[in-house]
Amino acid sequence: MAFATSADLLTTGGFPLQRRTAALASSTGHPMRGDTMDAVVATTSGPVRGTIEDGLTVFRGIAYAQPPVGPLRWAAPEPPVPWTEPRPAVSFGPAAPQPRPDGIVGDIFSPAFPSGEDCLSLNVWTPDPQATGLPVFVWIHGGAFLFGSGADDLIDHGSFARSGIVFVSINYRLGMDGYLYVEGDENAGNYGTLDQIAALRWVRANIAAFGGDPERVTIGGESAGGTAVAALLAAPAARGLFVRAIAQSAYPEPLLSPDSGRIVARELESRLGVPAGDLAALREVREWHPRDVTTVVRELFEDVANRDATHYGAEIAAQMNPLMPIVGGEVLPSRPVEAGAAGELADVDLLIGTNRDEFRIVFALGMMSVDDATIDAVFEATFPGRGAEALATYAAGRPGSSRLDLLAALETDRSYRVGSTLLADAHARHRPGSTWFYRFAWPSTAFDGQIGAAHAVELPFVFDALGTPMAEALTGPGAPQPLADDIHRAWVAFITTGDPNHDGLPTWPAYDHAKRRVMELGSGHRVVAAPDADELALWIGDEEGR
Repeated sequence: MAFATSADLLTTGGFPLQRRTAALASSTGHPMRGDTMDAVVATTSGPVRGTIEDGLTVFRGIAYAQPPVGPLRWAAPEPPVPWTEPRPAVSFGPAAPQPRPDGIVGDIFSPAFPSGEDCLSLNVWTPDPQATGLPVFVWIHGGAFLFGSGADDLIDHGSFARSGIVFVSINYRLGMDGYLYVEGDENAGNYGTLDQIAALRWVRANIAAFGGDPERVTIGGESAGGTAVAALLAAPAARGLFVRAIAQSAYPEPLLSPDSGRIVARELESRLGVPAGDLAALREVREWHPRDVTTVVRELFEDVANRDATHYGAEIAAQMNPLMPIVGGEVLPSRPVEAGAAGELADVDLLIGTNRDEFRIVFALGMMSVDDATIDAVFEATFPGRGAEALATYAAGRPGSSRLDLLAALETDRSYRVGSTLLADAHARHRPGSTWFYRFAWPSTAFDGQIGAAHAVELPFVFDALGTPMAEALTGPGAPQPLADDIHRAWVAFITTGDPNHDGLPTWPAYDHAKRRVMELGSGHRVVAAPDADELALWIGDEEGR
């Protein structure tokens, strides 16, 4: 049982900050580390009670919006109903409802905490809630907009808070709940994006009570999270809610059009036996048969992964993702790259990059099976009339690589590097000196060294969380701590100042669309001008964006 004496009561923000030395593991359901104490902080909705763990003050599972159920399903999020007594914020809130990926992907990336409808919550790690003016980093998790959570052992390691930053991770609606295209709704297909904006508004209104500066907010994310960051750069309602952005392994091109959204909506309705456009019937199925809906959504993702452009259209086939932000409405009037070309991106500093071998993890884990004939066909379908030339270009830049490695390189470019480069080009053109591009190049030893510098392998280094179970699964044992020191410090420097340079790196030049200088982060960091330029030229031309 927790207890406190009168000497243990301090005051912050008009509410007591209670310091309690009793262990709380039995009441929180969360493993405690070291001496654990309570902390109560005021928010605009009501006071919340977190814990003090190893010198950090941590609040888990704070509601930033009402549960998106009933009339709030496929609708903009609404603020929480206020409360007066301190609410416990000691356990992570439910992850958004989601399927669990099969095999090792599910083992690594699926949340360790339950999923559920009351999923619009966030978590805060702060060095000191009584501080003022600390920089803030808001993390948007990845997972193909289908699975994932703001709670995993990399995040809960607390490294950014130990580096003097107020760190926030969020949950948001996923899959059909977050990205269904609803005909006639100005918010159609962007309910997850609206959740992210609501969380950022909560941060702006409340983060000072946790020691943070609402004028020094950086948003960041990886994979779908990085893509969400790209979308927020182009979202008018997100303007002014952050001053910096970090997009890791994003796929901002193409986001989906309303036409693609309609295709997916009709496909889901057909598979669920619901009349086209009958939102009431779809709500009923979603309410009463959630497992059936999860199964259908998962099967749709698996079908789209085969890149069936004939059935689903080129946009969906290119992304291999049928549920993600929709462009063309009030939430996202234009694609991030288009907004950048028009000078309409948020006026912020941008750190963006990809991993050298993003797609190798897909083949190494047996998520896709291909033969030589399929590889030739993919190159030809991607570059009609010059597939053999494109294959030779990739081979020339990668002596000794297998044909499967060449396909992985092509898919890495298609899914991640091309879109990230175009976004960086557009941003750098309109905001010179404020764009920074990296390429993560350290090869993982996990999976017998087959994945290289694959998708998500940079995360344990960014979070300085080597040795945690998730990190070991991605990096293998014995990953170099000095590399984690350098990468984490670069992210901290950018979050703090807008410039990732520090004395552990070679001078990292700002990115410009003419030279395309990239910091390669790996064993011996180096600056590379226009890496793999011949391959990139296949996609966007020698002069595109220059």
